Amino acid sequence: MSYITTVTGSYPRKEVQKDTLRKPTVSEEESFEMIKWAVKEQSDLGLDIITDGEGYRENMYWFYQLRLDGVDAINKVRKDFTLGGSMKGVDLSKTHGTKGFGIECAVVKDEIKNLKTGLAKKWKVARDNTPSNVRVKQTITGPHMLARFSVNQRPDLYPDDIALTKAYANALTAELEEVVNEGCDYVQFDEPVWTENVNETKWAAEILNGIIEKFPNVDFNLHVCGGNAHRKRGFFGKYTDMIEAFKILKVDEIHLEHCSLHYKMLDVFDDWKFDGKVSLGVIDQRIDNTETEEDIVKAIKPALEYFPKEKILLTSECGFGHVPIDIVKNKIKILVETAKKL
Repeated sequence: MSYITTVTGSYPRKEVQKDTLRKPTVSEEESFEMIKWAVKEQSDLGLDIITDGEGYRENMYWFYQLRLDGVDAINKVRKDFTLGGSMKGVDLSKTHGTKGFGIECAVVKDEIKNLKTGLAKKWKVARDNTPSNVRVKQTITGPHMLARFSVNQRPDLYPDDIALTKAYANALTAELEEVVNEGCDYVQFDEPVWTENVNETKWAAEILNGIIEKFPNVDFNLHVCGGNAHRKRGFFGKYTDMIEAFKILKVDEIHLEHCSLHYKMLDVFDDWKFDGKVSLGVIDQRIDNTETEEDIVKAIKPALEYFPKEKILLTSECGFGHVPIDIVKNKIKILVETAKKL
């Protein structure tokens, strides 16, 4: 058997954006056309598991916050973050630097409810326009990131970050019910901010488990990366520092960066005896150069000490949304070709 190949989530828009991090809002019809194009691109490249491309999103957090009651994502407020985790061995040319960062965040002004993303329709369009032998997963930004990238002006409603995250989780659960009712049985949560604040990951995992438990017939994957906006890693918390969170997770699959890290990511599985599948980041979307078959084989080899071949999926470390389309295609082609050879 060949290794299964997949993508993290985002795929470039057909029309090149000046700012890939802050894309303009599109209509429902435009979003459907983006999805049809993205799923055909991914399927034609030979991937086994694809997404809808996420091209319709303004970005991975505003997309949800703009469509929630109680959250003002128009009149944003700056929020500053300090980088956590070890910088030892980090290639600073691939990062946003060492002093942290500040971003404009949505403001929580009332009860968080009534999420209206239309993801159910979007998933159905993706499924209906994808060959039956190709699986379509639904990607969803996790509740911890949405809370972390919010400014909470209602401590009377949400006294701490845990309460705020639970509120986002409840809104996501209601939306996810509609997606699952359309037939979706494969969902990926994206929680890049786990590596920004590793001390919050255990309670964040408990909240994520609360969502997962409501959908027993769905395969759940969790993607945890280092941020990677504009193809530069933003956060540096190590996976090994999140071990207590990983141990309680009830996911069927874990998707981690691997090939470009400054430490051995696989060490996390020395203490976490995970019996699910691992989506292994063997392609670095930050660099323009296309990996070779030898590069990919070298990245896979140590994972075989922890997982049988049938439980290893090959993918990129993070999404392709910020990457020029020709580079994306070259990287996916070598990924698929190598998987078939192996």
